[in-house]
Amino acid sequence: MINESNPLDQNSSQDETQFLPPDFSLKKIIGQDIDIKQIFSAENIAKAQNVINEQKGEFIQWVKQDIDLLDAEYKKAEVDIENCTQYIKEIARLAAVTKSQAGTFGYALGTAVAKLLERFCNENPTMGKDKLTVIRKHIDTLKVIFAKNIEGDGGELGMELFDNLNKLVEKYR
Repeated sequence: MINESNPLDQNSSQDETQFLPPDFSLKKIIGQDIDIKQIFSAENIAKAQNVINEQKGEFIQWVKQDIDLLDAEYKKAEVDIENCTQYIKEIARLAAVTKSQAGTFGYALGTAVAKLLERFCNENPTMGKDKLTVIRKHIDTLKVIFAKNIEGDGGELGMELFDNLNKLVEKYR
């Protein structure tokens, strides 16, 4: 399981904190007089988990489409390396989408790899072919994770994959 001491979740303290005002739209839908204990009852949590479980198959299709989009943006950046900033920004955005969805559906390794890719792109909006190779490795790793349906942190194999990516990122940082 991924936690603060797990290398899959390293550098989490480097994330920028952003203040977002509370969103009360759910409260408007379900009613102002609903108690939080009712929302988070065992029955409602089980219902929510069932919805997530039912959508897991659809998620795999969504994430594969997102990875195809990552791949397409990478290829554009590779061809137009002098003007790759716009493609790198889009790769970062798609990685953020993948990161959040993978976590919801129990793919912690996918989340960690996408988070590492997002951070790398945000730190390196312009890059040469050597840094583009780092992006290629992340995309290939995401393809493997979801093609092989590697849930959770992927065990020893997952740790090894992530450690290798992390070393590659550090080399080109």
